[in-house]
Amino acid sequence: MHENENFTHWVASIERGDCGFTYLRLYGDAPTWVRNEAINRFGKGTVFLPPRQSRPPAAAA
Repeated sequence: MHENENFTHWVASIERGDCGFTYLRLYGDAPTWVRNEAINRFGKGTVFLPPRQSRPPAAAA
């Protein structure tokens, strides 16, 4: 699925906390499906931190 491949592009940071919690920070312009995918991947112990402003521009290849 194309969306799954792009999931990491919308994630600003992931940290594993105590008691099985996963702290996830998405970029502010992340689409709704990214939040749903995060819950599917990390479960009910997913804690969403305030979003970053937006993704940094892509690096020139």
